[in-house]
Amino acid sequence: MAAASSIQPPSVHSSLVREESALSPEMDSPGSRQPEEEEEAAAAVAAAAAAAPVQPPEPGVSLRELPDLEPEEIEKRLAKTRQELSNRRKILIKNLPPDTTNQEVHEILKEYELKYCFVDRNKGTAFVTLLNGDQAQDAIRSLHHSTVRGRLINVTLQPTDSLLCLTNLPHTFTSQQFEELVRAYGNIERSFLVYSELTGHSKGYGFVEYMKKDSASRARSELLGRPLGDRSLMVQWMDVNQLSQEENLHSRCLCVDRLPLDLCDSEELSQLFSETYKPVFCQLAQDEASPVRGFGVVEYESAEQAEAVLTEMDRTLVGGQEVRLSLCTPGTSGRSTLAALIAAQGMILSNRKGLLPEPNLAQLLTSMTNPAALQILMRPYHTGKRGGKYGRHSSLPFLRPPLTTALLTLGKAHQSAMLGNGLVLQNLLHMQLAQQQLLHIKDKRITSVSSLLGDPSRLLMQKALSLRPPGLVSLGKGLLGDSPTGKQERERVSVKKKKKTITAKQRKL
Repeated sequence: MAAASSIQPPSVHSSLVREESALSPEMDSPGSRQPEEEEEAAAAVAAAAAAAPVQPPEPGVSLRELPDLEPEEIEKRLAKTRQELSNRRKILIKNLPPDTTNQEVHEILKEYELKYCFVDRNKGTAFVTLLNGDQAQDAIRSLHHSTVRGRLINVTLQPTDSLLCLTNLPHTFTSQQFEELVRAYGNIERSFLVYSELTGHSKGYGFVEYMKKDSASRARSELLGRPLGDRSLMVQWMDVNQLSQEENLHSRCLCVDRLPLDLCDSEELSQLFSETYKPVFCQLAQDEASPVRGFGVVEYESAEQAEAVLTEMDRTLVGGQEVRLSLCTPGTSGRSTLAALIAAQGMILSNRKGLLPEPNLAQLLTSMTNPAALQILMRPYHTGKRGGKYGRHSSLPFLRPPLTTALLTLGKAHQSAMLGNGLVLQNLLHMQLAQQQLLHIKDKRITSVSSLLGDPSRLLMQKALSLRPPGLVSLGKGLLGDSPTGKQERERVSVKKKKKTITAKQRKL
């Protein structure tokens, strides 16, 4: 249960979800939609302009090997994180009078710069995006529990279910590289790395909030397990309420990866990571029914202790093997973190096993000799009167992609040995005719196929296309009709026969 709860998207109140899902172009005025659309368009242009691939970080660098930073640089990085953390600029105004207009909401917020405004009159709710997080916080302080035409309104931050935490990042990863990594999947509301308050270096994880939930889902699906340097990314959903304060950004849990597979005792792992500070939780990922293993989670009493152990133990030898340490998603216990990592690793393995290779020639031929599979391949598409994008003859069935692939592959493999000039599969029209022939024999069992790549497969193709052996094909008369040279040859022969007939008649006379 812990695994499921820790990796699922954070829940948003059902009424708020229904209110957001109820938004429609017909309910929104063009004037209120334009600023948001322009903003998203500008963000899309900026993302396209900076679509250069992310430069791979320098591999093999631990925190203790990084140079010391100046105090000014440390404060600059921490200030940027604080700014992005508080940059929630979307507010929700509830309990408005039912006839509240868009212009009236603009008047209520006249002291602020609105980037987007939508009023749902049925719910008495306004969705507003302000210039930045400072304006949003000031509007909440000023307007929350104020009155509008005698009604007490509530002004709060809008909930979000599009927040992700990316862990196991290289410590040399910059904020620019992080932004380039995550903005390839959609428009971003905010993104930032988490830095050490002592050294100013990246702690190896960061947060990104997308404008839309589907962008966040796509980012999580495609970034989970992605290699980055000598590490593999881990991506988890994050509850936005856990980021309400800066101290909640710092994790107390460490993931110890690349452990020897013969290390099966969690007590032994606990002893290895108790030399500096004693952990409050330490357990290996062990499941007899799952191939997920080789890592564990260690939790300490404070984030400072976890950071100190990370600096000291990362890339050290455990059982003769160099291990990798990384801070986990903050805000969760060690037990829940371990369950979430096991579930994520299982998902990565499942995705890799699900990637099937392209079928080879033998598999295609096997499908064509199987009556059931062949019947599925032969099942025609139901098309309109035109029969396709460019139209087709009404008597010709429309080719299915697997059949086209099979015929093309067979044509490439056998055209030189079987047909000489290879005309049969170089013309799409004849391939459709060939499909018609296959439709008539789909229920016949073709036996004595001793080798799928040998002579029997050529016989199979000959039977499927109702062809004669290559030696019986007369010169100049191909399977697709007369070739130009063949036609000229027959005309020449016909003229000679006429001349001989005339000469014979003249001799008789």
